[in-house]
Amino acid sequence: MKSGLDMNQLMIRRIRRILLICNNYDSFSLEEDGHIEAQIRREYADLNLSNPPSIERAESTIEALELIKDKNHHFDLIITMFNVGELDVFDFSKQAKSLSADTPIVLLASFSKQIYSFIEERDRSSIDYVFCWNNSTDVIIAIIKLLEDKLNAEHDILDMGVRAILLVEDSVRYYSTYLPLLYKLVLQQNMESIKDALNEEQQYMRKRARPKILMATCYDEAVGLYERYKSNILGVISDIGFVIHKGDAPSTEKSDAGIDLCRLVKKDNPTMP
Repeated sequence: MKSGLDMNQLMIRRIRRILLICNNYDSFSLEEDGHIEAQIRREYADLNLSNPPSIERAESTIEALELIKDKNHHFDLIITMFNVGELDVFDFSKQAKSLSADTPIVLLASFSKQIYSFIEERDRSSIDYVFCWNNSTDVIIAIIKLLEDKLNAEHDILDMGVRAILLVEDSVRYYSTYLPLLYKLVLQQNMESIKDALNEEQQYMRKRARPKILMATCYDEAVGLYERYKSNILGVISDIGFVIHKGDAPSTEKSDAGIDLCRLVKKDNPTMP
């Protein structure tokens, strides 16, 4: 962290209101272990996080579009399940982006080879991320934190000196599994560092200045993030094989792209973990 800076300027952009689109069946699945808002509030409290987001629901994409059009509603994040009405998630995402271009859209779907093969064949350009629902709100918290880190990266890392971890993975199933674990680990370690703080001001600073996680799903994106933030990157966690360009078909995956990335990083900084 750079000294003499106002810690109130960290994490300015937050996810405060979420639009969750799910039918009755998906709603039951999401809340099998209890009310989802209550689960998220509990997880936020356990991880020493403040201001959990509020969630508004829509049972279909048509209903969701009406809410997005309503000037009285503003959403920082849209999470949609896969089966949500006659207007499918791909057409919905395009219309939603035309109404609110800066609002990230995340597709959350239960793991099924058939579903994910179908998703890969469709135009996902208006969907920011695809995640696999693993029957735990941990993945929703990871989505929120990932997007908040992305929104604040430019200012917090370059201007304020916050550190970052670069994660490179193109498998929806894999990053949906270990991104929540990685966030939980980072947040728990941050909680431990807060305990050693000398005063409340230092506690506040450490809480807001936790390392960010930057995720790339292709080689070009990984190199771009590394080059942009390399002075503040703590380490790189990378898969071995992944696609070169965003949107490339999985069949074009380069089996040693991760090794190429590591060589690039090590050539630039031999001590980078």
